[in-house]
Amino acid sequence: MTLVIFLVRRLAGAALVLLGVSLATFLVAHTTGDPVTLLVPANATEAARAALRAHFGLDQSWPVQYGLFILHALGGDLGTSFVYRQPVLDLVLNRLGATFELAFVAFAIALVLGVGLGMLAALKRGTAVDACVTAFTMVGLAVPPFWLGLILVIVFAVRLQLFPVSGADTALSVVLPAVTLSLQSTARIARLLRSAMIEVLQADYMRTARAMGLLRSRVLWVHGFRNALIPLVTMAGLELGDLISSAVVIEAIFAWPGIGRLAIGAVEQRDFPLLQGSVLVAAVCFITVNLVVDWLYTRIDPRVVLR
Repeated sequence: MTLVIFLVRRLAGAALVLLGVSLATFLVAHTTGDPVTLLVPANATEAARAALRAHFGLDQSWPVQYGLFILHALGGDLGTSFVYRQPVLDLVLNRLGATFELAFVAFAIALVLGVGLGMLAALKRGTAVDACVTAFTMVGLAVPPFWLGLILVIVFAVRLQLFPVSGADTALSVVLPAVTLSLQSTARIARLLRSAMIEVLQADYMRTARAMGLLRSRVLWVHGFRNALIPLVTMAGLELGDLISSAVVIEAIFAWPGIGRLAIGAVEQRDFPLLQGSVLVAAVCFITVNLVVDWLYTRIDPRVVLR
């Protein structure tokens, strides 16, 4: 029953968040200008423009347009793209797999490197190793992803020709965009785990476990790492959701065929339904990840109760 109540409350909150996201996206999109000017020839008559506005429902007031969008979205219909003339949901779902692929590869890189570096820095606290890891995390947080992406393309794709410049034609195509996307997440995870492990290593139960003669590896991983997992899971969940939503710029740099690139094209072409649908689906993914993370708390630490 606790799980049911938890889900009902969280879904109610998620519905309010999605409503706010959809409203903000709708207002921002509709202040960019009239999409009809980009869809018809420059010499089109005003009658033709008016007919196209009526066809897309743009002749109605904003409250009516938004109300119709929400009403249709509740039924699973996100509208029809102005440019592609196809259902928005189909277009977004066709691109969602590529975005998930990029985000999950970047997440795997960030998790492996972040956990490894964080553990290493905590165990070597105060040494040159710790200083190097700390310096890396500071650089990782300071370097803009778009700048790093351009540098990686110039060095590894253009000069050394080890990876494709853009697109998603081969398995190697995901390497450069995933590394670019993962850098800041790697730095944040490493910093968080270092702090959490330093605190755990100084706890009384850790000294007791060592005094009992348990193997150092068992003390470290079973008693230490598990107790540092709660903040790590929190950060990891937020990072995964952020990677999905932050892939927009990276997809544009590497011409990666995901929903980020689709959304950028929708902004450029003033394709309101496509933009609203892309943002809404990305928000749903972010919220879903956070729900899963909250549930994982109870699996990691039984003392955590869903409320």
